[in-house]
Amino acid sequence: MRDNRARTPPAPPLPEKACPDVSLVLLFVGAVLVAVAMTNRVIRFYPALAVLPARLTEAGRATLTTVGGSALIIAFFLALSGI
Repeated sequence: MRDNRARTPPAPPLPEKACPDVSLVLLFVGAVLVAVAMTNRVIRFYPALAVLPARLTEAGRATLTTVGGSALIIAFFLALSGI
């Protein structure tokens, strides 16, 4: 005999990624770090919008460029791999 009771619809499939897109986050962070290192300026949002000098040493600029560039390279390869 057939069961005539109403069946509940199946649950929707889970999304592949539960976290934000990592490659986009790395792309944004890398771009900000490289921009600060290149221009030696930072943006202050509070209490008023202003562009202030970052006062970085040469070693600080090199570090920001290295870390930011590495983040951009990692974001590129993550995007290529589809993660």
